[in-house]
Amino acid sequence: MKLDNSKTIRGSSPHDEYYARTVVVPMGRPDTAAEMLRIAGEMVHPADGLVIALFITLGDAEQAQKVSDQVQGVVDRFRNTDAGHRVELVTEIAVSVSRGILDVARERNADVILLGVQRPTHGSVKLGTVVENVIATAPCGVLIYRSAARTYFDRVVVPIDGALPSTIALKLGVSFALQHDISLRQLRVQSDYHYNPEHEAAIKRYEEHLPRNRDLKTQIITGPAPATEIVNSLTSDDLLVIGFSQKTDFERHLINDLSNQLLNAAPGPVIMISQIEWRRGIRGTIEHGIARLNPQLTLVEQSELIWSAQKNSSSNLDYTVMIVLSAALATLGLLTNSAAVIIGAMLVAPLMSPLSSFSTGMATGILPLTRRASVTLFMGVTLALLISIVMGVLLPIDTPTDEMLARGSPNLLDAAIALVSGWVAAYATARKGIPAALAGVAIAAALMPPICTIGLGIALGDISLAIGANLLFLANIAFIIAAQYITFLWMGMHPSEDREGATLNRSRAWWFVLFVTTIMILLVFARLGSQAVDEAHIRERLQAEAFHGAIVVEYQVITSVPLEVLLIVQSDHPITAEEVTAAQRLIDELYGQNVDLTVVARQVALPLDPLAQAAKAALNEALPSASISDVTIRRDDTIFISATVRGVRAPTSEELQLAQAKISSAADTEVVLEIAFQQTIQISGAAVAADGEV
Repeated sequence: MKLDNSKTIRGSSPHDEYYARTVVVPMGRPDTAAEMLRIAGEMVHPADGLVIALFITLGDAEQAQKVSDQVQGVVDRFRNTDAGHRVELVTEIAVSVSRGILDVARERNADVILLGVQRPTHGSVKLGTVVENVIATAPCGVLIYRSAARTYFDRVVVPIDGALPSTIALKLGVSFALQHDISLRQLRVQSDYHYNPEHEAAIKRYEEHLPRNRDLKTQIITGPAPATEIVNSLTSDDLLVIGFSQKTDFERHLINDLSNQLLNAAPGPVIMISQIEWRRGIRGTIEHGIARLNPQLTLVEQSELIWSAQKNSSSNLDYTVMIVLSAALATLGLLTNSAAVIIGAMLVAPLMSPLSSFSTGMATGILPLTRRASVTLFMGVTLALLISIVMGVLLPIDTPTDEMLARGSPNLLDAAIALVSGWVAAYATARKGIPAALAGVAIAAALMPPICTIGLGIALGDISLAIGANLLFLANIAFIIAAQYITFLWMGMHPSEDREGATLNRSRAWWFVLFVTTIMILLVFARLGSQAVDEAHIRERLQAEAFHGAIVVEYQVITSVPLEVLLIVQSDHPITAEEVTAAQRLIDELYGQNVDLTVVARQVALPLDPLAQAAKAALNEALPSASISDVTIRRDDTIFISATVRGVRAPTSEELQLAQAKISSAADTEVVLEIAFQQTIQISGAAVAADGEV
C-alpha cells in the first residue's frame, strides 16, 4: 500500500486523540521534502491540523533563495493533493539549524517535530548533530523517520515493553493502521517488560479502535536477543514504529540497544516517536506553559558557551584597555555629574566577560574556569579603582556630585537592578541572536560607576561615600552572578562529569559561598531600607513639631558611638534657638539617649509678593526720606502688613494714613498697617539708631 493521504479519516471525533494539531517539518533537502510532507500529512489532524514546512537559513541569501524556491514547489504540490492539508512555508533566519527548529516549534506551539534521517550506510544510521540537539532540548514531541527502498507498507508493527514510550508508539501505530485500513501487530518484548496499570489500560483503549477483522494477534518475544527476533519477523512491507525516551542523552541511549539495532536492521521504513505526555487539568496546563517558555540550550550551544567563557576568562590587552577607558569615562561622568558620559562608559562593558565566565563555570561545575574568571575580575576591578582614585586626586572637586551620592546610599531597588542586569546578561550571552552590547550596558550600569565612586570617595576623604558605594558594588556582583547562574540552569546547563574539569562536589562550595553572601547582603540592604524609613519618619516629625515652615533637606548620622546627627534645614526665615532646642528634645526622645545634634540652617530669600511690593512702594512714596525694610504680610480674617521704617524723624499720622489708604486700594480691601520705627540720630558724624514703634 502506498504511503499517501488518500485514505485519511476525516471528521471522526473518536480518533481525534491520534492526531497532532501542528507539525513542524524541517525542509533541509528538497529531494526528501515531498516524502517528509507525506509523513506529516499522516500525523496532522485532517480538518484543524497545520503542517509547517520549515526552511532554515544561516545568512547565505543567494543559496537560501535557491533552496527556498525548490521547497516552495514541493509545498505547492503537496497542498494541491486530494488530502488538502493546510501547509505553511516558514523561512527562519537562525544562528544554527537546530536553534531555528527549536525556536519555531516553541513559538508556533507545535505538537511534533518531524525529522528525517538517511538510510543505513555501511550498516549504521547516522543521526547527525541536528537530530541529537533537537531530541535533547525539544519543547514538544519528536518523530524520527528513516525511509526505506520502498515508500509503502501493508502492516504496522509496534514493539511493546510496557514503558510509556512504547505506549505512545502504539498510539501512533493505531493511527497509521486506521488511516490506511491495514493490520497492526504488537510484539511484546518480555526480556525487559515494565508492567504499569495505566499504560496497560491505554494500550487496551487504543486496541478497541481497531477493527476486529484485522490481525491483532500479539507476538511474544522471549529470546535473549529481541532485536534479532523482531527483525526476522519483519518484511520490507512493514512500517516499524518504536518509542524512545526524550530529554536524555540520545546517542548513548541508542548504542548497542534495541532501538539502535532496529533502526539499522529493519528492512522497511522506521518511525521513532517521543511524545511528552502532560498531566491533565490545571497542573498539566501550567507545566506545559512553562515548558513552552523554556529556551533550552542545545548541546552544541552549551559547548560554544563554555568555549567562549574559557576564552574570556583570561586577561589580555583588549580587556585591560577597555577597563582603562571605561573607568576613565565613568569617573569623568561622576565628576561632571553627567549621566550621558556615564552611559558612554556603560557601552564599553569590559567586566561582562569575566562575570559571565564565572557564572558559566559555576553552572557547569568547571572550577578551573571559575578560578581564572575570579582572578581576571579582581584585576579589572583593582585597575578601575586605581584609575578613579588617581583621577579624583588630579581633578579634585569640593563636594560629591548627585551621581556619586546616588551610588553611595544603596537600597533594595539597587539590588533589584543588579538582579535584572544579571538576567539580561546571561540570556543575551546564551542566545547568540541577541546583541552582546545589550548585556554589556546592563552589567556596566551595575558595576563600573559604583567602582569609580569608591575611588572618588577615597580621593575626597569621604569614607562614608566609599563604604556605601562598596556595599552597592558587592551587592551587584553577588546578585549578577546569582541571576546568571539561575538563568544558565533554567536554560539547561548543569554539571556533567563528561566535561573536562567539571566537579559537582567542589562546585557546591561555590554555591554555598554565593548563597551565604547573597543572604548577608540582603539583610544589610533590608537594614538600610528600614533605617531609611526611620529617618524619613524622623524628618517628618521634625518638620511638624520643631521647625515650623522649614524643610529638613538632609538627615545624616555621622557616628554611632557616640550618636552624632547632622541636620540641614532650609527655610525662608531664620532658624531660632527655640526650634533647635525642640529638635534636640525630639531626637533625644526618639533615640532614647543623648544625641550630639548639629543644625545647619540655609535661609532662602523669597521674592516679595505683589501686595508686599505695593506696600513698600506706598511707604516709599509717603515717606520719601525714610528707609523701608522687612515688609511682611500675615493673612487671617484681616490682612496685617508689617514693615520697618528707619529715618531721622518719625512719620506723622497723616503720612501713615496716606500709605495705608494706598495699600488698601492695591489690596482691594481694608488692611492693618504695623510700623516699627527706628530713629537715626547724628552724633559727631556717627549714626545711632533708636528703636520705636508707631
